[in-house]
Amino acid sequence: MTAIWNFLMAHETAVSLMAYYIFAAFVGALPMPDTSSGKFYRFFFSFINTIAANISRVSAVPSKTDAAPPKP
Repeated sequence: MTAIWNFLMAHETAVSLMAYYIFAAFVGALPMPDTSSGKFYRFFFSFINTIAANISRVSAVPSKTDAAPPKP
């Protein structure tokens, strides 16, 4: 275990870049909330995408008031 820790500490920049890449992949894989999504998921999606600097995805989240009326 010490060898792994020493390796990680010797390559801090590479480890941080890999961690950011994994985080960005996680955030990118989140499905866009729709009008039937709960408040918590809307908040979680917006918060995580804001941290990941995906502002265009945050602004594209439809709100409850943006729901189109049902088709006749």
